[in-house]
Parts: sequence; structure tokens; C-alpha cells
Amino acid sequence: MREDELPSGPLEGFLKVDLHIHTPESRCYSDPRTTPGQIVDAAVAAGLAAIAVTDHNTFRGVEHVTEAASPGRLAVFPGVEISTRDGHLLALFDVHTPTAGLQEFLNNAGVSPAAAGDGSMLAAHGMEDLLGKIAGWEGLAVPAHIERWPTGFLQSSQSRRAKIAIHSSPHLSALEITQPENKRLWNTGQMRNYPRKHACIQGSDAHDPEEIGRRPTYMRLPSIDLKGLRIAFAEYEARIRFPLEMPQGR
Repeated sequence: MREDELPSGPLEGFLKVDLHIHTPESRCYSDPRTTPGQIVDAAVAAGLAAIAVTDHNTFRGVEHVTEAASPGRLAVFPGVEISTRDGHLLALFDVHTPTAGLQEFLNNAGVSPAAAGDGSMLAAHGMEDLLGKIAGWEGLAVPAHIERWPTGFLQSSQSRRAKIAIHSSPHLSALEITQPENKRLWNTGQMRNYPRKHACIQGSDAHDPEEIGRRPTYMRLPSIDLKGLRIAFAEYEARIRFPLEMPQGR
């Protein structure tokens, strides 16, 4: 879908997305009996145009959700939430990317096959190194829930110097924040010790269908693919909104 085909009206072409969703492939999921169809139905019911499936240390859930999402009903980005000593990191890849090939990415990232679905098992590489590896695989790197203890990189036990290095990396695509009132500070580089300006998103981190879409982001995407996300992240002032920034606080 191109930008000139996006819906107009009150949302002015903005689409509602949730780029942090889990499936039963994550061992901490609420109900292992949840089906891919239930996940897709919940996303559509929440008014989402696109989701990213980001299970802990595995891509196994992506293909099943993609198959359950009929063409034109819901776009599904393949993703993964990697656990590192510096915190959790989302890696997002283009729609229709074969997950079999992405397993090689996990191997290169130092994620053991035994860690699949287990968020407590850490990759061999730190977050700063992984930012570069994700870029090398043409993905987007987004540190997850950065203010959340202990899995957000700002709340990790690593040194301030290490945190600043992560934040200032040219390979960091955006920040996933859980305190939406700080979006402007991150966008404008006014957060103390972290002057680099970054796009911000929020995500549901859903571990249950009822949680899907609970913390959405609105994006004006020129296309619903990784190129569109890249443009939105680069032009975040015009293309990314949180619900309270939308008409009637949608």
C-alpha cells in the first residue's frame, strides 16, 4: 500500500501499529493454547494495520501469524526480542522475509538455539554490537521498553558510559519508551546525558491477545514495509504520533 492509498479523514493518513507482540512461542506467554488466528483477530479488532511478532530469542511464531493474516487484512513484520546483558532489544525485518534465513541472523548474534522462547537467556554479544549486526542484516534495531527495570537498557546494571554508547550508536533506529510523557525530550535530544535525537515508539509487549494494541503508535507510512518504517523513523516529527497526540486522543 502506497502513501497515496492510505486512508484520509480524522487520522490524516496515520495508521495504528503495534511493533511488540508475543505469541505462545515465548515461554512466558499467558496461555499456550492461544492460536495465531486469535492473535490476528485481536489485532484487527484493536484497529491495527500492522504488527511485529517479537518473541523472545526466536522467530518461530512469525510464520504462523503471517499465515493467519489474510492479504490486506493485517501486515506482519518478522521480529525478535533479544535478551542481552544491556537489556532487551527488538530487531525488526521486512514483511515476507523468510524466517528460515533469519535463524542464521540469530546464530550470528550469539543467540543459542536453547534460548528460543526464553527471555532469561542472554545473547553472547552486548547490545551495542548487536545494533551493528542488525543493521548488517538490513533490519531495524529498537531497544525495548528502555525505562523498565531490569530489562530496559536505561535500567540495566551496565555503566552510564555503556548506556550512552548504545544511545549514540548510528545503528540505533528508534527507542521504545514506556513513559510517553518523555517522548518530546527523546525526540529533541533534551534528555540529560542522552543528547542524540531519536524517534520514539511505544508497544504493547502483549503476552495475551487482550493486551494487543494497548500501547499503540500511529505512523504515517509511505508504504507498509521496512522502507516505510525507515522513513517514518527518519521523519518522526511529521510521521509518528502517540494516542494523546492524535485528534480526540485516539
